[in-house]
Amino acid sequence: ILCTDKTGTLTQDKVVLEKHVDITGDVSRDVLQYAYLNSFYQTGLRNLIDRAVLAHIELNVEGRCKLVDELPFDFQRRRMSVIVEYEGYHVLICKGAVEEIYSVCSNYQVDDEIYPLIDMMHDDLYEEVETLNNNGYRVLAIAYREFPSLKNSFSADDEKGLTLLGYIAFFDPPKDSAAAAINSLQSIGVKVKILTGDNMLVTKKVCKDVGLQVKHVIIGEELSKLTPEEFSKTVQQFNIFAKLSPFQKEKVISSLRQSGHVVGYMGDGINDSPSLRAADVGISVDSAVDVAKESADIVLLEKSLLVLEDGIIEGRKVFANIVKYIRMSASSNFGNMFSVVGASYLFPFLPMRPVQILLNNLLYDFSQTGIPTDNVDKGIVLKPLKWEINNIKRFMIFIGPLSSIFDYATFALMWFFFGVSQFLNPSTSIIQKELLEKLFQTGWFVESLLTQTLIVHIIRSRKVPFFGSHASLSMTLTTLFIMLIGAWLPYSPFAETFGLVPLPAIYWIWIISFLIFYAIITHLVKVWFFKKYGGN
Repeated sequence: ILCTDKTGTLTQDKVVLEKHVDITGDVSRDVLQYAYLNSFYQTGLRNLIDRAVLAHIELNVEGRCKLVDELPFDFQRRRMSVIVEYEGYHVLICKGAVEEIYSVCSNYQVDDEIYPLIDMMHDDLYEEVETLNNNGYRVLAIAYREFPSLKNSFSADDEKGLTLLGYIAFFDPPKDSAAAAINSLQSIGVKVKILTGDNMLVTKKVCKDVGLQVKHVIIGEELSKLTPEEFSKTVQQFNIFAKLSPFQKEKVISSLRQSGHVVGYMGDGINDSPSLRAADVGISVDSAVDVAKESADIVLLEKSLLVLEDGIIEGRKVFANIVKYIRMSASSNFGNMFSVVGASYLFPFLPMRPVQILLNNLLYDFSQTGIPTDNVDKGIVLKPLKWEINNIKRFMIFIGPLSSIFDYATFALMWFFFGVSQFLNPSTSIIQKELLEKLFQTGWFVESLLTQTLIVHIIRSRKVPFFGSHASLSMTLTTLFIMLIGAWLPYSPFAETFGLVPLPAIYWIWIISFLIFYAIITHLVKVWFFKKYGGN
């Protein structure tokens, strides 16, 4: 599940102040000027909203007013105020979410007339806000109150008895790529949930514009009334949450994780830090505030869901290839263990010299260097992958012994067909015994290396090897190169160094037959295994 804020992810993150109107919907210069004073004199971090307001540089207020005090924004009040000295008064100018501003207003102003704000007028006054919200505008309310100039210290308790002046409306258009990105994420098994502090109507409009299915928008107030069981059920059932506090965002993410989901969170603001830490993977962007980047696990250079889709696909490919390598190595080593133990018991000499074992392992490891670049079947990356150690264990137990079967077949071939059994004949000279021993060791060395290397192509995919699924070029070349090296070494100038001897031509007919049967049997067991036990 990917949880993300709306701004900058679904939208272009280019907030523009489009309207400044009084409560009747008429353009108001006073609303713009009061909003400008609020943004200009606040000393905190200026967000996109403030920057959009301050873009109206024609309202040069510097020198006309003096900052007296300020009441910073917090997510409980959802508003912020500055107090400026203006025309002999200390004027508290408040800007914030419409509902929260309404709750501290006792009057409203139209032109120069002030009227009492009574409860029965709430719906009428809110019509203009709803109209703007339904058109995708984010709306903030502007209110003020005048105090005597003798009052110099202010608190949140002074945010009452305000006069509602009007609204400022901002537009942040949806990204053209958002709908395609959401569809792509959903097609690879990633659910997208929107967690935003914005208004419900604006959130619903933007989500519909980018193709998100909007059954119902859950707001923070609804979540706060739910029991833990209801909360868990709700956050899993619905995908769009509005008017959330940072604590509620963090709680949603923690609840999803407790329900067994792997959760990522994408955010770039100060209020996103708790959520970034709570998620399995916290994702921020290079343009984010420092605290968000420090809280994140990943910092992107571009705030886009398309980037995340590419990252998820690449991550699944890497994970699939890691599991692929572990399966191959575990199966090969498990099978070799049976072969070495059995051969050591059955034969009166070392079945393979220590230097040959080291060389075999070195060449095999080199053949695996192409795995990180190997192709991954499309069906694998279209769904989330899990680390299943028990599945790997079972795979090792069923596939590993198959290689031992062909190792023992090679032992029999060398012992009986190529006459290594003469080693036990008392009339066999020491030189002949040494030659027979080397012949046996060479035969197993080559067969072991070829089967280990070939098996990479058999179990790298669920599909039919070579026909249904193709390995990457680098992996094909490395495995082919190592198999050729293995076949060449007994005839090379290095043969004597490693205790190898040339093999008879008929040996290769037998080994090619072994390889074909080994590939067929391993593929059949692999198909049966995945049908019965599943796995990535």
